Amino acid sequence: MGEPLRGKVAIVTGGSRGIGRAIVERFARDGATVVDASRSAAGGDDRVVPIATDVSEPGDVQRLIDETTRRLGGIDVLVNNAALELEGTIEETEPDAWDRLMHVNLRGPFLCAKYALPALRERRGVIINIASVDGHWAEPGLAAYCASKGGLLALTRAIAVDHGREGVRCTAICPSYVRTDMLVQFFDAQPDPDRARANAAALHAVDRISDPGEVASLAAWLASDEATFASGQAFVLDGGLTAGRVPAA
Repeated sequence: MGEPLRGKVAIVTGGSRGIGRAIVERFARDGATVVDASRSAAGGDDRVVPIATDVSEPGDVQRLIDETTRRLGGIDVLVNNAALELEGTIEETEPDAWDRLMHVNLRGPFLCAKYALPALRERRGVIINIASVDGHWAEPGLAAYCASKGGLLALTRAIAVDHGREGVRCTAICPSYVRTDMLVQFFDAQPDPDRARANAAALHAVDRISDPGEVASLAAWLASDEATFASGQAFVLDGGLTAGRVPAA
């Protein structure tokens, strides 16, 4: 298959675990040099460069962009993946917890895109926002998370419209249930975790939840030169979850 991202420089926020880690590994395998921009970023090799970053802090994000361009020469791809999840309805959500989630899930992508745009403009780059099917519909007990992902979809469209003529594309990926630490924590917080896992799988037409590598595959295509007409869209990757009611087994 070659290396379709050979020569490209990518930043992946929250790249140390889960979907972010799968994207880092896939981009590196496809030939890119990838910056893991996460709070716990460490290690690295000739294809993966760790730069510890708090995406909610403007100074941290500006330093991330400056260091990436200085060390690697530019930026071709920005993947806004870092996110938090918070259980609760709006009545159950404390204002400080709401603000903390929004700072990561929505302020983070805004700051990263804002400060990366000059470099992306030079290379006709792409921004990929990792959103969620919860940006399209409401999942019970996840009010703040749903609001943040809906906002991220709107931000995706705004970036695409405002900067498309400058050569910058912006898309979003909306996964459903993906086997990550965040999902494990969600299941474990339910009264019956095993039943919650089985019920989640049964919601999908393919009768299972996704693997992070499947999200990474879509991200790799969107980052490649094969996807140069993709901009402003939210790509739903949900195993048929939102296609309609799945018959009982």
